[in-house]
Amino acid sequence: MNKKNEKNEESGWHISLSPILRYSVVFCLLTVAAILLGGVFLSVNQMKSDAKASVVTVHAQISQRVEESIKLLESLAGLREFYDPAVEPIEKVRKLDQMSPYFGYLMICYVDSDITVYSDGSEPASLASREYMQQLFATGQRQVTDSFAAGADGVTLNYTVAVPLFDQEDNITGCLFCAISFDETVKILEKSAGVNGCEATLIGSQGQIMSSTAGLSYGNPVMTELRKARLFGTTADKLEERLLAAVPGSYWSIQDGSLCYTVYQRVENTQWDIMCTVNFATAFSGILPSLLFVASMTVLLCMGLLFTLRRYIAGQMKVVDVLVHSVEELEKKIYQNERPEDVDFKEIIRLTSTGLSDSLTGVVTRSVFFNQASAHLKKTDPELVSALCFVDMDNLKYINDTYGHSGGDIALKSIGYILREYEKKYNGVVGRYGGDEFVMLLTDLDDEGELCSVLDELVLRLHSEIGSAGQHIPVQCSVGVTVCYPDSELEQKINEADEALYFVKQNGKGYYKIYQSGGLYEETE
Repeated sequence: MNKKNEKNEESGWHISLSPILRYSVVFCLLTVAAILLGGVFLSVNQMKSDAKASVVTVHAQISQRVEESIKLLESLAGLREFYDPAVEPIEKVRKLDQMSPYFGYLMICYVDSDITVYSDGSEPASLASREYMQQLFATGQRQVTDSFAAGADGVTLNYTVAVPLFDQEDNITGCLFCAISFDETVKILEKSAGVNGCEATLIGSQGQIMSSTAGLSYGNPVMTELRKARLFGTTADKLEERLLAAVPGSYWSIQDGSLCYTVYQRVENTQWDIMCTVNFATAFSGILPSLLFVASMTVLLCMGLLFTLRRYIAGQMKVVDVLVHSVEELEKKIYQNERPEDVDFKEIIRLTSTGLSDSLTGVVTRSVFFNQASAHLKKTDPELVSALCFVDMDNLKYINDTYGHSGGDIALKSIGYILREYEKKYNGVVGRYGGDEFVMLLTDLDDEGELCSVLDELVLRLHSEIGSAGQHIPVQCSVGVTVCYPDSELEQKINEADEALYFVKQNGKGYYKIYQSGGLYEETE
């Protein structure tokens, strides 16, 4: 009797649901992956639309503020009481002081034909040293400046819009100007760009960062930041050309390991540019809740289908089990073998990249400089003058000791930025030789007279003060120079420039010397 029960138990026919469960799990995972992949494509499209919308909004707000200022000043300039020099300046000032807070300006001021600004309760002050004032009185054209420090404290940042005053004979009798608060533009960037999770940056006429919601340092060259990123479909140099030409555009990049999309555009009536950047993580996180909801509903639907399928199979199994028992009575010698087989596949992808430029200063590395400079020398015109400059910073140790290594980094960045200007202007190449030393090849100079003129200007540019975080960091460099020819050996020319630099270092520093054969030097203070 016991043997018969054991036989009946062994004769039960069962179908395993494990394969169905595995296939269902795989199906759910593939569906979730497809949803996430669709989310990636949606995020990419969202990045484009958000960046374009942000740059349009920021551009409209800033352009409107500048245009309002120009229209206001030009309207006032058309009134006799302002352009007539016979009217006392103090009367003009009092009227302008009443208008200034009403229109939301830091100040609206009157300047006479001697470029002297007047204010109520204070002594008149000369603005003749201001470059934009010189431009206005020389050309008779309105001026919109970059942000700069002004006011009684000499620290407050603002933007200035100035228009000339003409009498009935079209003679300039002075000008009116208003100061737009720096904080006002910051709020415009934060409010307009932040709606779509964008980061906005306002760039000045010299390519410097004037304001940024992305935490970029004020005054730093924007090209320094662009060269840190990996750009697609363009280069930092091409972007710089398009910005200088006021050509709007967009580009993709990898910044800090994340995919970004940037749109840029020139602001009307100014030499400013606006850049609005959207990060993929920001765009993706915006639609992630919707994706998770769809994925969750998909998983729940799969689980519901699996549960329904299991119940259906269990019901059919009862019928099958009866048939199996009947067949077992007739076929006692039938058996079945199963051979499960599992297959596993793996794939590994590795990506490597190498850097060719110095991450701090933006110039090329020493090895890259040797390759590029050698190629440049072979292609130079023998009828033109080429020169190799060895630039050494005189006071890096003092800056590091006084302002910290961050101050030294700022000084080195400034030098790299200046040298890259000359590299572009004179079809050359500049590299970081090591530490605080740079090497630069300049070509396409008409004669040695032009070379001396360029060097005089370069030494003056390299001898300056850099403002950072309320501090003024002094920078001074010495330069050794040697003239190059198409058949010159680069190593020999570097040694000659180094020898000229040594002469400068031993005789006062802060200027340049041109190496002459026979160990003589051309005297050039």
